[in-house]
Amino acid sequence: MVAPPPFDAGARPADDREPTTLMPAWQPPPTAPPVAATVPETMAMPARQPAGVAAGPQGELMIESGPDAGHTHRANDKPLRLGRSPDNDIILRDPATSGHHARLERRGDAFWVVDLGSTNGTFVNGESVQEKQLDDGDRLTVGQNSLHFAVVGA
Repeated sequence: MVAPPPFDAGARPADDREPTTLMPAWQPPPTAPPVAATVPETMAMPARQPAGVAAGPQGELMIESGPDAGHTHRANDKPLRLGRSPDNDIILRDPATSGHHARLERRGDAFWVVDLGSTNGTFVNGESVQEKQLDDGDRLTVGQNSLHFAVVGA
């Protein structure tokens, strides 16, 4: 334990003490000048295709007859799978269509139809095919559905 300092009779009374120094309150450091002065306010962005629009030609499949008549589907650079299963891109409600019946795909600027091992086959203009390049105006038969193929844009 530390002993208190000895009493000094010649010391100043308590009222004569020096005032306490006040410490300033903490403040955040000053911020750096804005960097915006070095970056242009407006910058040019590179041109790009709007979402959902593919470069190059697009194909269109219009179902002309069969259980799904009247439906139209667009094809671009993403392959479209046709069939009865719900995980297909184009679902055909037809018992003569296989679960995963055929695929429409673009190769370069040309469209191809590929049979996926369907039970009843895929036909282009009445001819059974395993894989065939499509021309504008071709007619496909998938199960009981008759589809018209057209090239849209180039």
